[in-house]
Amino acid sequence: MKKLKYSLNEFLSQTKGSCEKAVMLFVFHVMCLRYAHTSNPTDEDITKMYERSFPLLDELQVKFNFVKSTEAAQISHTEDVKLRLIAIQGETGMAHDWYDRVKGIYKKTNPVRFKAIFPKGLKPFRGGKDTIISAVGTLNMNIGADTNPLMVILKAEVDATYHLINPSRLDQKEAMIATEKQYAELDNLCDAAMEMEYRNAALLMDKFPKNENDVQESFHDMDLLLGKQQTQWDVAIEATTSKDLATRTLLAPTKLKGTSHFGSASLYLASTVGGTDSTPVVFLEDIETKFTAADFHVTDPGLHRHLTLVNNNNVAVRVKLKIG
Repeated sequence: MKKLKYSLNEFLSQTKGSCEKAVMLFVFHVMCLRYAHTSNPTDEDITKMYERSFPLLDELQVKFNFVKSTEAAQISHTEDVKLRLIAIQGETGMAHDWYDRVKGIYKKTNPVRFKAIFPKGLKPFRGGKDTIISAVGTLNMNIGADTNPLMVILKAEVDATYHLINPSRLDQKEAMIATEKQYAELDNLCDAAMEMEYRNAALLMDKFPKNENDVQESFHDMDLLLGKQQTQWDVAIEATTSKDLATRTLLAPTKLKGTSHFGSASLYLASTVGGTDSTPVVFLEDIETKFTAADFHVTDPGLHRHLTLVNNNNVAVRVKLKIG
């Protein structure tokens, strides 16, 4: 049932936990207000809604893109720490190698010294991230100023490892704190936007009490609001033809992936149905392409909403596409 329950703020309740959905809803809403305002510049109600909504949209989009950028930096740091930990842990990891080498040097000749270097054996290297990093630092200190040539070499490896992974972990923690702070601010802006759309919905209900041709709902992306949008496609496109695939609000950081079979295909995010007025994303034959909506190089996600697939081959192709 495509009717809003005006007794409650569905925009707010339906977007809890999804900032991206809130931003996409508001992008569509303000686009509709902008079009209505351009078509009817003397309409006081439309002007009021547009002028109070547009500044919030601008602030919301800037914050959303910044948060996604901050989040990407955090993911990069997290992956760096993960890879360094993998190199340390396990039967073939550096910690096990260091243990075996120290054991070979001191186990028989100086077991007390061996115990001083590895007082708890390899146990600390099997803990959590910070425990393992701390264990590397502790091992470095336990080796100390050991003058054994083999230990000098080993200590240099331990020292280098610690001075790579410890800053990476600190950067990761700092990025996590920054991302959390930015997300809190984004949440507040999303709530404000959904409250604004709710207020505008009430004004639209008052302005169009009979709701001819679902005019009230036409100012809102109802399919997205109610969670009924399709996100995956598996379609065939005839030779040298194009296909209007779907109409969607896609934000620059929105992730997509696609694959073309039996030939290449191009995907556009156009401003008109079946249009091609964007930079194409090309799917090479049998190679999965992962990308974001930023790769279409469009500046107005409220205007460019039409996904168009183009087949320039002399044979039919099959394309699989997923959003998110």
